[in-house]
Amino acid sequence: MTLISLIYWTLVVSSGFYLMLMLVLTSGWYKLKGATKTSISDNIKVSIVVAVRNEEKNIAKLLESFEKQNYPKENTEIIIVDDHSTDNTVGEIEKFIFEKKIELNLVHATGHGKKKTLSEGFLLANGELIITTDGDCEMPAGWIGSFVSFYRKNRPALIFGPVVYREEKTLLQKLFSLDFLSLVASGAASSGHGMPFMGNGANLAFSTEAYNSIAGKIGSENYVSGDDVFIIHKMIEKFGAKKVLFLKNADSMVYTQAPKTANEFINQRIRWASKAKGYKNKWAIFVSLAVFFFNLMLVTSLLCGIFINWFLAVYVLFIVFKFLLDIPLLYEFSGFANKRKLLRWLFPFEFIYPFYIVFAAFYGFFAKFTWKDRKNLA
Repeated sequence: MTLISLIYWTLVVSSGFYLMLMLVLTSGWYKLKGATKTSISDNIKVSIVVAVRNEEKNIAKLLESFEKQNYPKENTEIIIVDDHSTDNTVGEIEKFIFEKKIELNLVHATGHGKKKTLSEGFLLANGELIITTDGDCEMPAGWIGSFVSFYRKNRPALIFGPVVYREEKTLLQKLFSLDFLSLVASGAASSGHGMPFMGNGANLAFSTEAYNSIAGKIGSENYVSGDDVFIIHKMIEKFGAKKVLFLKNADSMVYTQAPKTANEFINQRIRWASKAKGYKNKWAIFVSLAVFFFNLMLVTSLLCGIFINWFLAVYVLFIVFKFLLDIPLLYEFSGFANKRKLLRWLFPFEFIYPFYIVFAAFYGFFAKFTWKDRKNLA
C-alpha cells in the first residue's frame, strides 16, 4: 500500500468513527427532556460560588444578574472569592454591595489559581446546593430557580447547564461562538444517552454532600485547566452517570463574553485541550480521539492536495460530509440557545475548524500558555 493510499483509507476510517459519534450525539439531544418548570419559591438553600480575577469590566453584569434573581433572597448565599486581582475588581464589588445593599460574602483567596480559589469558596458554602459561575457571566432571573426545580425533582449529584457567548460583534466572534455552541451541544447531547463527559464551570451545580464526598480526590491538581470536567468525571465515578444530568431549560442559560481576538480564542482552546491528558472517562477519551483524528486527517488531505490535485477534491468532499453530520445537532441546539442566525457561517467555518483543532491539541499537550497574566496557572 502506498503512502497516499494509506492516508486516504485512514481518512475514510476516521470519518466512519466521526459518523458514529455524530449519530450518537444528535440522537442524544432528541432524547433529552426539557425541564419547563422553574421555581420562584422554595426552601432549599443555595450557595453561589464564584472565583474571580481581573473582572473589573465585567463583574457588574454578574452582580446585577444576582440581584434580579426571583429565587428567595433568604435562601440564597453568594460567595465571591477574589484570586489576587490586580485591577479594581474588588472595588467594583464593594461599590455594588454599598449601593445596592446586596448581601454578599467577598473573600480574598489565600491560594493562587482558579481551582484553589473555588475550593476555598466551597468550604464556606452553607447551602444544600452549590452553583458555580464565572465573573464575566450574566443569566436570566429564573436561573437559580431552574436549578432548584430540577434538583428537587431528580436529586442528581451534579447538574450542568447551557453556556453561550453573547455580543458576537465581529465575524471572528461569530466563528468562536459557533465553535463554542458545538462544544456545549456535544456535552449536553451525550447526557441524553446517559454518557455525560463535559460541562462548563460557568454553569454547574452539585449538592454540597456530593462535593464533600469527593473533595480532595478529584485528581485535577496536576492540570492547569479542567476544574469543571474533572469534577464531572469524579462525580460519574462516585455516583454513576445517571446522577450527572444536563438541565435543558432556557431559564438556566448562562451568557459569557466571547473572546475578542484570535490569539485570546486560541489560547483559551489550548488551555482547554491541555486537560485531555488527564481524562480517564472512556467516552470522553473516545470523543476526543474521534474528533482529533478526523480533523487531523482533513488537514493531512489538504496538504496532500498541494502535490496531488485529486486530493483537493477528496478534502472538499469530506468537508461537505462533516458539514452534513454537524448541521442537525447544531441546528437544534442553536434554536434552543436562540443562536440560529450563526448557522449561515457554519459551512465556511468547516474549512477553518480542522486547523485550529489540530494546532490547539498539539500545543495543549506540549507548550505553556498565558491566562489572565499568568503562565500555566488557571
